[in-house]
Amino acid sequence: MSEIRYLAVAFASRGANGHLRPAVAAAAPADAKVVRTRSDVVAAVFEVDEDVDARGEGERLRRTVAERAEDPELTVAVSGPKRGSTGAHLALLQAEQAAVLGSRNGGRGRTTHFDDLGAYRFVLGQPESDIEASADRALGALAEDEERYADLLTTLDSFIRLHGSVNAVARDLYLHRNTVRQRLRRIAQLTGADLADANDRLALQLALIGREALRHLA
Repeated sequence: MSEIRYLAVAFASRGANGHLRPAVAAAAPADAKVVRTRSDVVAAVFEVDEDVDARGEGERLRRTVAERAEDPELTVAVSGPKRGSTGAHLALLQAEQAAVLGSRNGGRGRTTHFDDLGAYRFVLGQPESDIEASADRALGALAEDEERYADLLTTLDSFIRLHGSVNAVARDLYLHRNTVRQRLRRIAQLTGADLADANDRLALQLALIGREALRHLA
């Protein structure tokens, strides 16, 4: 017997206030579990068939709840379908985080699927404390004082975006190449990373993505 599949749909609203949860409860399937996960986010988790159109179901609910809650800028995020109770919990977390990210990152009034979040998918779907801890481990001392190391963090971000090209970073930040090299040496010292190593660069990239996601989720 195959495990039950669950879909999670999270609704983020800045204006519906007390109207959001009743609107979601009325629109969601009768067997849905409806929970308020944040002050401005309500989510519904419910059983679905294997061939469900997750994005279509999310958009259908968004339109219904937006009308009931009188919030045309209602943001919806979907995750799943996922198998079993463990999958349901993961889908709920993913949908919640995606909804908050969408509502604060130009996605108001839209429905998105967690799988459409690009690089954010690789850091979200876990508690925010875990995202922060992972980023702090990778960034080392750089994470301890953002203001002090702002130039180094900007340089690291440019270095990763521009595929490790010192010349490209110098042009991007209007710096001399020697200044870029000096900053990169300092970054390597503070993080303990080997910037020539692909795995170390990936860890730093994910840390920067994680920090950006946390800023949107805050």
